Amino acid sequence: MVKKTFNIVLVGILTLFICLPFIPLVIWSFTKYWPWPMLVPDKWSIDSWEYLFSFSGRAYEGMLNSFIVAGLTLFGNIVLGIPAARGLAQNEFKGKNIVFAVLLAPLFIPYTLSIIGMHDVALKFDFLNDYVGVAFAHILVTLPYFIASIWFQYRLMGTKLREAAFVLGANEWKIFLWIEFPLLIPSILLGSLLVLIISFSQYLPTWIMSGGTLLTLPLVIFPYASSGNSSNVSAYSLLFFAPIIILLLIYFVLFRINNKNRFLQ
Repeated sequence: MVKKTFNIVLVGILTLFICLPFIPLVIWSFTKYWPWPMLVPDKWSIDSWEYLFSFSGRAYEGMLNSFIVAGLTLFGNIVLGIPAARGLAQNEFKGKNIVFAVLLAPLFIPYTLSIIGMHDVALKFDFLNDYVGVAFAHILVTLPYFIASIWFQYRLMGTKLREAAFVLGANEWKIFLWIEFPLLIPSILLGSLLVLIISFSQYLPTWIMSGGTLLTLPLVIFPYASSGNSSNVSAYSLLFFAPIIILLLIYFVLFRINNKNRFLQ
């Protein structure tokens, strides 16, 4: 009983800790003026929401561009990350630790330097497609997270199942499709969630690679934050969290479906 009560209290505190920052955002999004020390504003307004959904607000453009870039980023992570994680987890070769350190370097080295270098290379080769260029920059930022999640699952999996299937005549593609992939689904879902959320939140890589011409949601929000327009910033911030919450719900639904299918098998 004591343990159950403690867990309920702990969950309540964590929930309150997560939800508290959203309360002033909701209030600010429905007012233009909220002076201290008033607990609630005197006047309410929906001007910020009307502007957000207007043509001038460019929220639709920012949302669409964010989804396109995030989708390209996820595709690049899947294509590059799964083979890299598999090779690092299940093979031994000279320089393996160096390769692993290089792949995880963006976690420890300021990625601004790498992205500026990437932008310089793109200029020299005249490769400045906004969506693809920005997606490459986001892949640089997100790939270490995706590789780490897949690598850990491959380490838990080991090589015995792969070796047994190979002895029975299965080729590499069948081994991956019928043995490895079902076991990798939880890690792929987690890695994909991290990639999409991180990609959605990137401002500087998007601004550098596109020169500020590709408006994603962070780039749409930043001018209002710089001008101190708390009402518009709050409305855009709530809109920004909407796809992230949807992605979290999709992740938990797919995770439960996968666990249920594995249990039935």
